[in-house]
Amino acid sequence: MARFAAAFYALAIGMAVSISAAQAADLPIYKTPPPLPIDPWTGFYFGTHGGYGWGSKTFLDNFPTPDLALDARPSVGGGLAGLQAGYDYHFNWLLVGVQGDFTWSGVKNDSFSCFSFGDQDCSAHPEWFATATGHVGAIFGPFAVYGKGGAAWVEDSYTDIATCHGTQPLRSGGITAACGDPFNANDTRFGWTVGGGIEYQIARNWSVFGEYDFMNFGGRSVPFSDGANGFFTEEIYQKVNIVKVGVNYKFIGFGPSGNTGMLADAAASPSADTEDDSAKHVIAFTGVDVSKLSFDAYAGGMVAPFKDLDTSGLRLYILGDGGWYKYFDSAGNGIKGVSLSGDFLGGYAFEGDNYSLNFLGGFNAENDTLSAADPTNKVVGTEFGVKVRTDDWYNPTSRTQLHAEAEFSSAFLTYYGNGSFGYDFFNKAIFIGPDIGTLGDERFTQLRAGISVTGLKIKNVEIDLSGGYANDSVVGPGGFGRLEVSTAF
Repeated sequence: MARFAAAFYALAIGMAVSISAAQAADLPIYKTPPPLPIDPWTGFYFGTHGGYGWGSKTFLDNFPTPDLALDARPSVGGGLAGLQAGYDYHFNWLLVGVQGDFTWSGVKNDSFSCFSFGDQDCSAHPEWFATATGHVGAIFGPFAVYGKGGAAWVEDSYTDIATCHGTQPLRSGGITAACGDPFNANDTRFGWTVGGGIEYQIARNWSVFGEYDFMNFGGRSVPFSDGANGFFTEEIYQKVNIVKVGVNYKFIGFGPSGNTGMLADAAASPSADTEDDSAKHVIAFTGVDVSKLSFDAYAGGMVAPFKDLDTSGLRLYILGDGGWYKYFDSAGNGIKGVSLSGDFLGGYAFEGDNYSLNFLGGFNAENDTLSAADPTNKVVGTEFGVKVRTDDWYNPTSRTQLHAEAEFSSAFLTYYGNGSFGYDFFNKAIFIGPDIGTLGDERFTQLRAGISVTGLKIKNVEIDLSGGYANDSVVGPGGFGRLEVSTAF
């Protein structure tokens, strides 16, 4: 009986092994977990665009009484460039999303006849456009066709001077032309936009698009001033058309075959010797910079599109910056300025065990608006430029660190340079040491000397600080402080 039971159990085990083997033969075997399916349309994206804009402005008289007589109807036109970021969601054939963009504008008319007396010459320049829109589209393979609409903003600058060189009368409606006295105006207004376009995926993370937008900013009473006692208002209406082409980078994974990149990193099974830090492909950062009579805030990111940040390879760099400053002209009048700028750069990073060298180049745009006319200040209006940048770190030893950062743009000849040395006093990878720098443009030059603290961390967020003495060629000596917060993912 015992021999019979043993034989039965042996037969059962053998059958089970045979069945399991047969079943296993029909199943796929993965050396690593299968790649996650990736939706090529759903996710966050950012990019850049360029194009052409044209439109019209209508000037109607409303001073000293609003008779709304036609004073001028100039056309405007010119090139433009900007940055955009948004989020798309793909469901079956339907594509929906939201987007914000900022566009520096060369759309303008530098000289046109205006008003009916004093032989006056005017200019009109929409300095920048911004939109916040939603879009709905249909997907056809790698193509998407979409319509969009939402809110729009524009910053306009105007000039007017009565030349009094022609045959027009010098007086009209009780107003005498102020011959040779320049008047200026700045106006930021809200409007709406509608448009549509087509987008095409050219690679795993990349797409290109073409788009048409119509913007209507209605009418508004705009105050003109000569910076002293001269003042008048004008009712100005405007409509703008824009055609643009651009490129978007989509955060949908980084490898060419679907089994690398952030999604695959998350899917892979951790091994016993896996480090705590997974592969990182993006550094996002934001910060503020304060000095005497100036404040600046910025946000941006660095992307390693094909490899992780610890591996040498291609880099993309995007930055948005906004600032406020004040200075005094030769007559002692306080002039306030607002600056907006953006960068889109590409380049290469060399990564080693104890160093990181980044070399980037591309384009940028800057717009500066002044509260009053200042003929001695060349940094006013919008300029597009070519920009180069380098950002380098080196650790000669585990407790010392050298950092150098420099950039230059042909827009307003803007530059920035910084160098620091840090020592890790507490053996916590927190480096403290001297910091020197310089920055400026066609308006000012500033020299800095102080102390920096880098490497402070709260979980996966790094905090870098610097501060000290600054000497500004326009507003004189003072102090500066800089705070930057960054994280990698």
